[in-house]
Amino acid sequence: EQDKEILKTLRLKSPKMMVAADNFRNIQAIVRRIGFGRPNAILFDLGLSTWHLKESGRGFSFQKPEEPLKMQFREEKWLKTAAEIVNTCAEDELAAILKNFGEVRGSRTFAKKICAFRRTKKIISVGDLLSTLGIKDKKMLARIFQALRIAVNEELTALKTALAQSFAILAKHGRMAVISYHSLEDRAVKEFFKERILEKSGKAIIKKPARPSREEILRNPSARSAKLRVLKKL
Repeated sequence: EQDKEILKTLRLKSPKMMVAADNFRNIQAIVRRIGFGRPNAILFDLGLSTWHLKESGRGFSFQKPEEPLKMQFREEKWLKTAAEIVNTCAEDELAAILKNFGEVRGSRTFAKKICAFRRTKKIISVGDLLSTLGIKDKKMLARIFQALRIAVNEELTALKTALAQSFAILAKHGRMAVISYHSLEDRAVKEFFKERILEKSGKAIIKKPARPSREEILRNPSARSAKLRVLKKL
């Protein structure tokens, strides 16, 4: 039902456009389902939508303390919520999530705080988590929230799966372009492209990732960390 509502808001007019609301880790099945054939170009924009941050009500932003701590892009039953993760994961696992998915300094300290807090009160809302962490550093909070969001949605696993499937269905001489917004995503894309280049099944179209100009960043501050990489299938 939520997918139908999202598609309604797009107000698509082009008869040549087909839309599928699904996880991109399922891209092979999506293409097969809609009978698209082999695409000549595939573009991934890995950015988080402002709708999720401002309107979803799922606790993606540390600036919305009243929201429940969910962080699921789609409310799938098989995905743990962020609240379930912080309330049930062992200290070691929490520290690993913060370190590996958010590159959080002092990840062990924050994991200890979470475990200590949840012994007296369950962490249900964004506000509960903020009280648990006891910090106001916005950059650090952004990293912690990023780490939990990535863990909830299995984002890096999904990205690696999507890249592999996309390259497999891409037409010969077709191009794959990926816009990433943080170092973990970019590292996964860089490594995937490098593997294809080394096995001589792909060729980099641009030697270094393209970055937004100063003018573009002024127009759209969200683009400041964007990197574009492009690979051609041989």
